[in-house]
Amino acid sequence: MTYGHFLLFFLVLPLALLAWAWRRDVRRRPWGPLLLLLLVVYAATTPWDSWAVRHGLWDFPPGKTWGLRLAGLPLEEYLFFGLQTLLTGLWVRRRLGRLPEYGGRAA
Repeated sequence: MTYGHFLLFFLVLPLALLAWAWRRDVRRRPWGPLLLLLLVVYAATTPWDSWAVRHGLWDFPPGKTWGLRLAGLPLEEYLFFGLQTLLTGLWVRRRLGRLPEYGGRAA
């Protein structure tokens, strides 16, 4: 399995299903906190991952990625950071929206 296949099956598809199931709420909810979280995730994870690859803690096998690299990391790794954050963020927002203290009703 390539990194692209992993992203598709385990992040893009669940994210699409969650966004579709929550399509009415996604438009009216503020996106600022999630975008801020994405900035923090990229700012914190990029240096760490680049350092780890540079020092041999892990690597990405040739042929398993698209071959595009930035700061030693494949493009798929950057997509993973963002997609995982979006998936988790949307799931948490959906769960919190069901709690009375966040304007919903208990699940």
